[in-house]
Amino acid sequence: MRGIVVHAVLEKLFGLPAAERVPDRANELIGSAWADLVEERHELAELFDGPDDPELAGWLDGARGLLASYFELEDPRRLQPEACELRVETELESGLLLRGFIDRLDVAPTGEIRIVDYKTARRPGSSARPRRCSR
Repeated sequence: MRGIVVHAVLEKLFGLPAAERVPDRANELIGSAWADLVEERHELAELFDGPDDPELAGWLDGARGLLASYFELEDPRRLQPEACELRVETELESGLLLRGFIDRLDVAPTGEIRIVDYKTARRPGSSARPRRCSR
């Protein structure tokens, strides 16, 4: 579940100008990302006894730890993603339909492509559509 919050924060983070993509700003986004998710999925609100529940604060601190780990892996100020939440679909020769979402698509100036999966287990709704990460 924490991964869902971290995923939402990273998506918001890449919507900011590159210079603002720093750990402190990411941590500031946690509260609004949680609020957005609760609004979107009301059942999440039942996990805690309201916004002042100390367990919620501790749980969100765990999300901060996951974000800290992300910042150890890469510096988002150096990236300008081509897209976030990009829906992909292909049909195999057998007729089996494969589809999913790419969390982030990076394209280097040389044309090389990097597909990034944040490993949060979030399942987008049927109405989800690709969104540009940039402003």
